[in-house]
Amino acid sequence: MKSLVFIVLVAVAHGYVVEQTATCKTAYSTAGLSSNFNETIAHAIHSMTVEGLRLFNPKATEKNCIPTVNHNISADIKVLPYAPSDCIGGDFSTWTMNTLDKILSNIGIDDDGLGPNWSAIERTAHKFHMWDLWMKILQVYQTRVVSNPPTDDVCECLTDTDNNGIYKAVHWVADHYKHGTPITLLNRPIPKLTDAKTWGIWKQRLLWYYTEPALYDAAVYIYCATLAF
Repeated sequence: MKSLVFIVLVAVAHGYVVEQTATCKTAYSTAGLSSNFNETIAHAIHSMTVEGLRLFNPKATEKNCIPTVNHNISADIKVLPYAPSDCIGGDFSTWTMNTLDKILSNIGIDDDGLGPNWSAIERTAHKFHMWDLWMKILQVYQTRVVSNPPTDDVCECLTDTDNNGIYKAVHWVADHYKHGTPITLLNRPIPKLTDAKTWGIWKQRLLWYYTEPALYDAAVYIYCATLAF
């Protein structure tokens, strides 16, 4: 009897997922999301912080549901179910110098979620790239999303990260941080950042997700993910 009940529950759950997937595909298309929204969103949020979320909603806290790479890259759990706070010191007078101070003061500790393979200059480039990207996303958020917000159906589908590919894409980033410095989800080799030539390659890759569709995907997701605050 228990086996029969279990089989029925599995069948019902499978049916729900199939129905949900079909419904969500329509919702994504209607909302104008790109076909690879899970990739563009995962890149935007993989190292999201409470401080980053507060660009979009000043009430944001650690009680959020945004999957991010675990800063403890050696932990069994590679992806956290929330974006953590990332406080910086105040020894300097600007946010830029205090952020740089935190990065350089933690060289060799590798507790920023990037793993052991990133140099100090690569960590600095990654940190400022993410904040620069969030500012670009914020522009789209303010000009396109706030005035024409996604429907409840779209938000329900987008925040179901376990089933829509976003969590899986964030986990891909976490897995690859153990072995290299992936700055896109394209699975292409990236050279160590050592000179102007290699910076040219890094710059090209960093700008990959600055397209209007990628920015819009992330802006819609962040709108949905911060509604509860």
